[in-house]
Amino acid sequence: MGHSPSIAELAAKRTAFNDYLKTLESQLDQKAAGTERALQDLITNTYKTGGWHHQVYIKGQKTEFMLSSDWSLNNVKKIIGAIGKAMFGNSKDMPNGINIEAETEKMGAAIKGMANLELYMTAKVFDVLSGVIESFGSSSSLTYHTEVKTEPLGNGFRLFAAISADSFKSNEFFKSDSISEYMYTFEVHFSEQEASQQASIMITKLYEDQITAFVQKSEDLLRRCHVV
Repeated sequence: MGHSPSIAELAAKRTAFNDYLKTLESQLDQKAAGTERALQDLITNTYKTGGWHHQVYIKGQKTEFMLSSDWSLNNVKKIIGAIGKAMFGNSKDMPNGINIEAETEKMGAAIKGMANLELYMTAKVFDVLSGVIESFGSSSSLTYHTEVKTEPLGNGFRLFAAISADSFKSNEFFKSDSISEYMYTFEVHFSEQEASQQASIMITKLYEDQITAFVQKSEDLLRRCHVV
């Protein structure tokens, strides 16, 4: 569970606030149960359609909180950066909730063939989250939003992600502020059959294009916020 700076300060000082965050996390987890099922259905149907064998490379679930007064492009980047670290931390010291599976010989060879796999996977996470942030992150209304998505990564790897977001108010802890909660579940799978059908991908260029698109979306959103 991650927090923006203001949230972290409140949680450290007040046990009641920390309990409140746990309650919000549990509520969103229950509300998003259908989204989690949809993600698993997407994984099953994706490989069933092609008749491909597949195995999990890495998977996990994380939750992040942010106060509306903390919302900024830099803080959004910090949240997404934390996701990247969670996905690609040292396999011997993975964060709670993140699991990396043992590599098979075929998978290991595919990984070595993608020197910038980490950059590209992180860029895809940017893409999924930026859509949620654009539609929800600065909204003054309390709106539940969810999205399920899959993207091929090349060399037989494929990203599956589910993002759920909601916003809450509490007169007990803050007067005019609201708290936004983002819960994301991701799985990266490997399929030897899919690898044989994927053309080579220019990983670095795709990463740069993805970051450019994300920054543009975020800047457009910030401009709209200032106008309001």
